[in-house]
Amino acid sequence: MGCPFLIHSSVAESDLWAQASDILDLAEANPEVRFCLAHSCRYDRECLDRVNELSNTWFDCSAHCIHCVGAVDDLPYIAPRSRRFDSDYTRPDRVIADLAAAYPAKFLWGSDSPFYSYAAEINHRVVKLISTYEKEVRALQASPPEVVTRIASTNTLAYLKLHDESILS
Repeated sequence: MGCPFLIHSSVAESDLWAQASDILDLAEANPEVRFCLAHSCRYDRECLDRVNELSNTWFDCSAHCIHCVGAVDDLPYIAPRSRRFDSDYTRPDRVIADLAAAYPAKFLWGSDSPFYSYAAEINHRVVKLISTYEKEVRALQASPPEVVTRIASTNTLAYLKLHDESILS
């Protein structure tokens, strides 16, 4: 199959149709199909490690800044601490750097929605998660230029099987 799939992923028990582990099972059963799991698998270390092991899977960090807030606040849409990728979630730039170091060929930036804002009732309280494109870009650009190029271009081109950038011209 030539068409890659970008798919919403979740670890929240209530999100039955987007479980990152189920998507990875599907990817494992279909090695000829390329998958990108959105939202950094909600920082679930076991899922991120599986992405790293499978040749046909990648993950993106769409809506990264609000997911970092979710990690800091231990909101249920983020992997619980016992399963969470280890980083300083008070610093979205640090999380990007740590993910890029741990998963150098599997991490994409900006493929789903580079930024997102969300308001909802979670655990009987109203939660407002606000981000901007500028915030997301600032977190990305805090990394060295070669890391930015790798996660914002090189890895994306590999996922899309567009190794020759001249195709885009």
